[in-house]
Amino acid sequence: MAQFDQILLFYNQLLNMADEIHELINKEMYDLIMDKMNNHDKLFIQIKLAKKCTKFTQEEQDEIDRLEDVLRVKEKENIELLKTNMAAVKIELDRIKFKSKIKKAYGQFNHSEEQGSIIDIDDSYRPEQSKEE
Repeated sequence: MAQFDQILLFYNQLLNMADEIHELINKEMYDLIMDKMNNHDKLFIQIKLAKKCTKFTQEEQDEIDRLEDVLRVKEKENIELLKTNMAAVKIELDRIKFKSKIKKAYGQFNHSEEQGSIIDIDDSYRPEQSKEE
């Protein structure tokens, strides 16, 4: 396999990986994304090393530039989607923290009302006696 063909194969793998990462972001499977990113980094290093050792024709360089542009667009989309998801998660976490703070702040009042002491018993309460007695 020629060096150029191998580089094209690596770029196609990166493009497929970008699509997979996009799907994983939508499914909020962030652990799997990290695994994919490790593989992404390895492929990127292999491409960089292969490009250093190869002289390309103008047509080959144009093809590589085109693939890099497509990859750049896909990765920017993934980053934007991830930023959007992170913002939504932050809003939800802030909402949950706020609810927790309110419960904690006002929970002490409810807690003392639910608990009782034998000293707090009201003797004036008498159940109604039935009229038959």
